[in-house]
Amino acid sequence: MPEHRTTGRFAVVTGGSEGLGLAIAGALARDGADLILVARNRGKLETAAKELGRHGTVVHTVPADLSAPDAPARIAAHVGNLTDRVDTLVNNVGTAHFASLADTTVDEMNTMWHLNVQVPLLLSRQLLPALVNARGSIINISSYWARKMVAGRHSAAYSATRGALNAIAPGAVRTPQYERSYLAPMTAEERTAHGEEIQHSYPLGRLGTAQDIATAAAYLASAQWTTGTILAVDGGLTTR
Repeated sequence: MPEHRTTGRFAVVTGGSEGLGLAIAGALARDGADLILVARNRGKLETAAKELGRHGTVVHTVPADLSAPDAPARIAAHVGNLTDRVDTLVNNVGTAHFASLADTTVDEMNTMWHLNVQVPLLLSRQLLPALVNARGSIINISSYWARKMVAGRHSAAYSATRGALNAIAPGAVRTPQYERSYLAPMTAEERTAHGEEIQHSYPLGRLGTAQDIATAAAYLASAQWTTGTILAVDGGLTTR
């Protein structure tokens, strides 16, 4: 096992226990950052911390449900007890509801607006002194849905929230959440049709991987002259 070291460089990653968040945390750890992982599930957080510790990084965990109104302030207080600088903040937590505008309730709109827009802004504001102290980076994770609609899948309210922030805008990425919520309910025939649709829709002919997004996040974390942009990481989807 590698020795643990404290570099003085800290990255805060929300939704860091699996999927995109875990992959991004791994990429930042390999680049030398110590980590503060935020997620709801304490067990998954501890598993993620053990996995990331293999890089020799120091990993702190903060169990928190970001849908709670006081969560950003509580997370910032926890971070403040650990460090006075944050070199990278990755706002990765979000939620989706696909329905026509007529069938989207006000509660569903409010939930998406809160998690997809307000939480990244509120957490960024809470951590702003530490980010300024480190001349740090804020990396938001959005979606290609911010700029591209898909025929037969309504997303007016979701797309509006996803288009509200400068961010990495991934295409469809095969994460545990994607498996659970999208692929698992499909029949074998539907999965076959889905695979054919992916090959047709994406010029690179495949779904994204968590590592595809992590590579982009690691770049932005160190790219001091790349700012205020939306970076499409989508296998060419938005070119069609």
